[in-house]
Amino acid sequence: MLSLTLVTLVALAAGFAVWAADRHRDRYGALLLPGISVVASLLTWLGLQAAGAASFEADWLGWAVPAAVAVLAPMVAAVPIGRSRGAADASETERILRL
Repeated sequence: MLSLTLVTLVALAAGFAVWAADRHRDRYGALLLPGISVVASLLTWLGLQAAGAASFEADWLGWAVPAAVAVLAPMVAAVPIGRSRGAADASETERILRL
């Protein structure tokens, strides 16, 4: 249970770090990227536990792989989300200004 708690806290911190480093963070909420990070790392942790890959011999897999996923998932998700939100905001602004 300790590994699950630590994986969750590391994922949350990594998600906030990616959100803080993103140039386009004003286009979406502050909890979107940390949420993506936590969900991705917990699904990875659950998959590793179910597969038995995080057994006693390879205990580091249960910590290292979800931590890597916790950093990569919000970085990958931030690009299309920022683009689509930017385009949606621009079109909505144009629609409002035409009224």
